Amino acid sequence: MALTLQTIINFIETPFRLKLLAGRNGLKKTVSWIFYTEDASTIEFIRGGELAVTLGLNYERQKDNLNITDKNHLHVFLIEYIDAFLEHGGTGLIINTGKYIQEIPQSIIDYCDEKDFPLFTMPWEIHTIDLMQEVGNMISSENMNSSSIEKYFYKAIFEKENFDPVQIGNTPFYDAKKFSVVMMSFDDKLFNQDTGKINRYIHYSFNQRMNIQQNFYCSFIHKKKVVYIIKDSNEEFLKEILQVTKTDKYFKDSIISVSDYTEAVEELAEIYKHANVALQINSMPGRINYYEKLGVYKIIVGVKNKAILRQFYYEHLGKLNEMEKEKREDFLKTLSLYLKTGGNILKVAELNNAHRNTILYRLNRLEEILNIDLSDGETRTALQVALYIRKISSEFGIK
Repeated sequence: MALTLQTIINFIETPFRLKLLAGRNGLKKTVSWIFYTEDASTIEFIRGGELAVTLGLNYERQKDNLNITDKNHLHVFLIEYIDAFLEHGGTGLIINTGKYIQEIPQSIIDYCDEKDFPLFTMPWEIHTIDLMQEVGNMISSENMNSSSIEKYFYKAIFEKENFDPVQIGNTPFYDAKKFSVVMMSFDDKLFNQDTGKINRYIHYSFNQRMNIQQNFYCSFIHKKKVVYIIKDSNEEFLKEILQVTKTDKYFKDSIISVSDYTEAVEELAEIYKHANVALQINSMPGRINYYEKLGVYKIIVGVKNKAILRQFYYEHLGKLNEMEKEKREDFLKTLSLYLKTGGNILKVAELNNAHRNTILYRLNRLEEILNIDLSDGETRTALQVALYIRKISSEFGIK
């Protein structure tokens, strides 16, 4: 969780005599840091989410050095700044007026309103260093708090031996009636495996586009997935995350899953597994993949002794591991389609893009290798369960 610009302004607006000129609709954006600049060319170095402060010193220098008298020059100068901030994910701009820049043109105010880019003025007698120190302290404090909340939930799921459920009283989730886990997959190649860059993008770009109060969720990155812990009902959150992913440049093809609910924070590790399974099974981008709709997979995941599942799989399909991987995959695909179509050889051949005789050969070989009779109903049921187990094999250590 990060501070929104609105939250920061609530604290500093009066003591620093800030005046919001434009971009009110952008106040829900989160702020990663406060950034001082007098040169638009340095804005390319920001990482996203920064609130900028400028005196307009460069504007004055340009006028003097180039002998500029054009009244439209201030508009051109500020547009360059604002466009650079918009391009690189800046949150807003504070202009210290009174010496170098006296008054903001109406055309700039209109432009910032159009772009939902918050634009503030601050009187010259207020020192920018005081403002930056105050905002920097607020952000640092909130970042430490957010980090502790993320670590708390991370421990709840992955380090239960170091987890103290009582500490939830020190988080915004202290009054939660129930919890759920939402997952969103991503291809880490998009970020060159830079977890820090992914985190910043999620916190200061992706999350801020969801119309959800930040006290109702927490997020962190784990194994190429964004993990959200949701407080109470997740319906609005799911609607928002689905809407944002549709147009997001990185996550538009992501798969989103959601667990069932739990009333106990100690059970987050279990429902995390549920969300993870839902991410794997019948998962498609552009929709929410619900654990509650997984049918028989819920029974398999619910088995506490995973050794039983591994044993069951190897008893029924383990002998196929002696084949080369590519050949084994062909045989398993044929078997899966055979069971799914109720033994319709022609349909299996069509779906497998293979000749009928090829399918018959594979099925005969399966009967020989596994020493089974595929016409037997109980055998088919056992094989189908073994295939279900294999589909979520990462949960049970099956190769």
